[in-house]
Amino acid sequence: AAAATAGPAAAAAATSPARPAPTLAPLPGERIIHTGFAALDAILGPGGLPTSASVAIRGDGSSGRTTLALRVAAEAQAQGSVVAWLDLSRSFDPVEAVSRGVRLEWLVVITPADLDEGLRIAGSLVAGRSVDLLVLDLPGGRLSKTDTPAKVADRLHRMAALARRAETLLLILDAPGLGGGLSTAVDQATGIRLELARRSWIRLGRDIVGQRTEALVAHDRYG
Repeated sequence: AAAATAGPAAAAAATSPARPAPTLAPLPGERIIHTGFAALDAILGPGGLPTSASVAIRGDGSSGRTTLALRVAAEAQAQGSVVAWLDLSRSFDPVEAVSRGVRLEWLVVITPADLDEGLRIAGSLVAGRSVDLLVLDLPGGRLSKTDTPAKVADRLHRMAALARRAETLLLILDAPGLGGGLSTAVDQATGIRLELARRSWIRLGRDIVGQRTEALVAHDRYG
């Protein structure tokens, strides 16, 4: 686990797991995208997120979930990667994105009508090798009657397999209040799961300038 800051100020500490987990080595020669937080990179096996990985980021509101995803997007853009953001939660804030280092002129933002359309678009982008990083910001709440957990799980599994072959980093933001079926499907489709929780605010006088967030690497097939 690591305590990492999801705000402008950075203060972090990392500890090593007592027992190493089974690892899945990154593909030979594949790129690593840093998270933007050195303490978190330090406890991820390859020193960041492999481009063939599928990653779930879970956390409540104000946990730093979106901040982390934006920082990863900025790091990917700095390496020349093409980034797409599927805004299913309809919460993308361009001002916040710029403050985290994202270049909006090189970011593709798509707002699908529903989860079904979002998964179809995501599948097309990955299958066509159109992007290097795909952020899927899931909506909160339960699944619709047509989007059964089994159906969504199958589509996420196939998407993750396509992303691995295309060496596209798939980043899934697990929304607060996500239905149990969809949350389980996300867990099964991803090789890395990060769970974030805000622990305290960072203040400068009376002003809040950041927050201290605990980032738990709950699952990591890469080390």
